[in-house]
Amino acid sequence: MFSKVVILVKKKLFLIGFLLISPFGFGQLFEIDYTQGKREESNFRIQLIRTGIVGVSSLKHVDITIEAAKFQYDGKNGNHFAFTLYGTQTLWRGNRVDALNTFDFLMHPIGGTINGNFFFSFPLSQRQLQHTKIALSVGKKWIQGQPLPYFQSTSFFDNYSRLGWVYQKTLADDALTNSSLYFWTFPSLIAHQSTEKSRTQFFNDQLSPFAFGYALELGLEYNTQLKITLIGQQLLNNDPEGDFGRFVTRLIVGYRF
Repeated sequence: MFSKVVILVKKKLFLIGFLLISPFGFGQLFEIDYTQGKREESNFRIQLIRTGIVGVSSLKHVDITIEAAKFQYDGKNGNHFAFTLYGTQTLWRGNRVDALNTFDFLMHPIGGTINGNFFFSFPLSQRQLQHTKIALSVGKKWIQGQPLPYFQSTSFFDNYSRLGWVYQKTLADDALTNSSLYFWTFPSLIAHQSTEKSRTQFFNDQLSPFAFGYALELGLEYNTQLKITLIGQQLLNNDPEGDFGRFVTRLIVGYRF
């Protein structure tokens, strides 16, 4: 009994700390390349607790995500490599179907209680005001959810990937007023893989252990502070009329203080 109380207290303290820290960061799914033309030198950066984002999805979820750590390398040739550790907590569930609540975390690109992500991008063309790249995102997320009534496990791991084409354009950049506006789009192919057991426990065998589909990400960033991202995704090898074949959208807003 005492151990259960301790665990409950720890969870509450974690959530309180999470809510206090996350507003002081800035969230992003795609890292803007601010260089105009070719980069003069390579650089490596480590950033801790720099990011927090607020998102709302068409599955009636409102959540916050903290970017706990980021290790980033940018090469002179335009190559970009990054490893990021995220954590997400739900603020509000508007869906009464447990399986859809869990599905929301699976479809959230940086969702999951813990999410480790590798992101790679390789330039195709670099001009003064626009960049085009090939990008690959691979990661693993630990998802906590509500299993079907006859199962006891409350979590599972999901392996995921995104492969696509990135187009980024500078819409405005005024050094005198220190203002800028960037636009990007990231159409991609997506895949999710997990065990048959977890698919049975949480999705009643209605979601394939290897699910694939497509995604489209659009975004605007203003003054390197305000970022708005809209993402739409759909898994294709499921019943299009079922709960897990629907097109899922997510709006994310972040602000750097």
